[in-house]
Amino acid sequence: MLAKKFRLPIQDWFSERKKAITRKSSFFIVKIADSDLAYGRFGVVVSSKVSKSAVNRNKIKRTIFDFIRLGKLREISGKTGKDVLIIVLPKTAKLEKEEIEKELGEIIDY
Repeated sequence: MLAKKFRLPIQDWFSERKKAITRKSSFFIVKIADSDLAYGRFGVVVSSKVSKSAVNRNKIKRTIFDFIRLGKLREISGKTGKDVLIIVLPKTAKLEKEEIEKELGEIIDY
């Protein structure tokens, strides 16, 4: 799991209505916005439309946070400090861990 300072409070994202760069794939929507902080923060939204089982939703969240923790997505935030929100779409529930990591890597590389 990520350290608390690297986690994005998702309720803040939606209450502030940040202007963000949006990237879409068939499995994820990734929104990247500038932040006033010196480090990047990450948030993951997995709705009950993805899976009715909380166990499966949390498994997807853990997979994404592990991918971030291992440094794959920290490059996007850099030292400038960006807020990254990852919204998981329903098709993702059918993917394995390796496929989720591959898809996230593809959507982030630009």
